[in-house]
Amino acid sequence: MNSTKPRIAIVRGHHLSKEETLSYESLRDEFDFVCLSTNNPWFDHSEIVFPILNLPSAERFWQFLPGNIANRMFGLADGLLGIGQWMIGLEQHLSGFDIVHSSDYCHLFTYQAALAKKRLGYKLVAIHYDNIPFARDSKPAARHVKYRTYEKVDAFFAMSERARASLELEGVDSNRIFVIGNSVDTHKFRPRPEENHEWRERLNIRPTDIVILFVGRVRASKGVFELIYATKRLLEDRQIDSSRLQVIIAGRGPRERQLHDRIRDLQIEKNVRLIGSVPHAEIHLLHNMADIFVLPSIPRKYWQEQFGIVLIESMACAKPVISTLSGSIPEVIGDSGILVQPNDHFSLSESLKRLILDSRLRNKLGKKARERALNLFDTRTVGKKLSNAYHTLLERH
Repeated sequence: MNSTKPRIAIVRGHHLSKEETLSYESLRDEFDFVCLSTNNPWFDHSEIVFPILNLPSAERFWQFLPGNIANRMFGLADGLLGIGQWMIGLEQHLSGFDIVHSSDYCHLFTYQAALAKKRLGYKLVAIHYDNIPFARDSKPAARHVKYRTYEKVDAFFAMSERARASLELEGVDSNRIFVIGNSVDTHKFRPRPEENHEWRERLNIRPTDIVILFVGRVRASKGVFELIYATKRLLEDRQIDSSRLQVIIAGRGPRERQLHDRIRDLQIEKNVRLIGSVPHAEIHLLHNMADIFVLPSIPRKYWQEQFGIVLIESMACAKPVISTLSGSIPEVIGDSGILVQPNDHFSLSESLKRLILDSRLRNKLGKKARERALNLFDTRTVGKKLSNAYHTLLERH
């Protein structure tokens, strides 16, 4: 390892993923990166190019409890504290780094890194996704951890302008905030006409069918029920050829069974299919199969869409996007897609109908989406922002 380069620890707990680390790959000539994850990660690490340390997490020990007791205990603690993911032994592995780049304050491993910072002498970076000011401050333990962590963070990497605004309202000096955003591999996620039919053939979808795609967690806040209600309206519309309309919902989640039952009740099983999880290595193929991508996200009390990586993946594939006025979605999509009110299946169906009937508009929005993804969200573009922020931080006393 080249000791002349600054050493950066990427601390992500369960959330470490190849998709995120792509943004750091272009910086290997400038910095030495080591990733710290847990020994029960949520994502595949086989293609990550950086060294990885896998540490035990406190939740791991709950798996030995019988039945649903472990899940209930975790849910109770998370509901009470609003925090999670303590990485056992993390502090002893942070020695010798110039920067520790951790995740949101709501993860306990960021608090761990904050407490060890003075003793170990590194600069601390925290990612910030929250775009609702003072979210979860009503929980005393979460509030204590949050502001103790805030005091010790040298730089916040906000994932959107709304996240920046949230931090500023909470009293964080603007000089400590860098707006970075998420990125997408625009070489992998690009228009691929030759791959358009691969997933269509798997799902027995004709080349002439119109495919509406949703990718994400199957839960109410993602607007999946509004999507099938809008679909029902479309199938009853005489201007639309119902035999050519297919809605594909990719993902798993707590409302799968209820969604399946509702699809059956609406008698739209021939046109709406739940295909479960798809490996991320194939998500670009799924996007290329689609004619329209939709994310009808719905805000909740303590959460609204914080970015929507699936949006920029679809945009990079030159697909027209329909989403909602929720959280940071408008600044992600800009004028390259259509935004409707959340929790409004009527407006959603009208916008879908507009795109279904107008292939020229689909192509126009798809081209704009691709240009926006290239200009704002390409991994190299985001990598430059990261590099500038790291160097600025290291130069500060």
